[in-house]
Amino acid sequence: MMMNISKNKCVGCGICESECPNGSISVDLNIGIAVFDIDKCLNCGLCLKNCPQGAIKNITEDLVIAIGTDNEQIIKPDEHFGMSKYFQIWNYSNGVTFLKETRENAKYKEDETIKHGDPGKAKATASVLTDVDVLVGKFMGPNIERLKKKFVPVIIREPNIKKSINIIKDNINEIFEEKEKTDRMGIILQ
Repeated sequence: MMMNISKNKCVGCGICESECPNGSISVDLNIGIAVFDIDKCLNCGLCLKNCPQGAIKNITEDLVIAIGTDNEQIIKPDEHFGMSKYFQIWNYSNGVTFLKETRENAKYKEDETIKHGDPGKAKATASVLTDVDVLVGKFMGPNIERLKKKFVPVIIREPNIKKSINIIKDNINEIFEEKEKTDRMGIILQ
């Protein structure tokens, strides 16, 4: 269990700070958002309950993230996620991410004549990513309509994978919120 504050939703109002019985949350005036001192947090949920922006989320589950790459250093720059040579599989747990493994993409000759993506290509890609929750690429191809039923598609235009992981951590609340939806959309993270 881990309380997390969305940098995209927190407006720095300080209500969470005034409600916290242990002083584990405060507004950082330099960045204008609330921050946690995790070591002090009692997980009482008062900050979560009283945040008028819904910026605080109690994250209780792990997340498995696949990043499309050709060289294991940068996100695939010139084609959509499904055309990546490899998928780096990252695990997110209690605010920490770590590289679990690298998987090779399935070999599949896509039928380019099919409008809105070849369903066989989507199925082949998904077969390599059976335990994955989130797909990360510079852009997604036309099979996004099929893939978003099973995965949360995330677009990150930062090419460096290590920097992209920090962007994911900064936006983890939004990713979990999208994962909980039945009608998912792609998320674009800056």
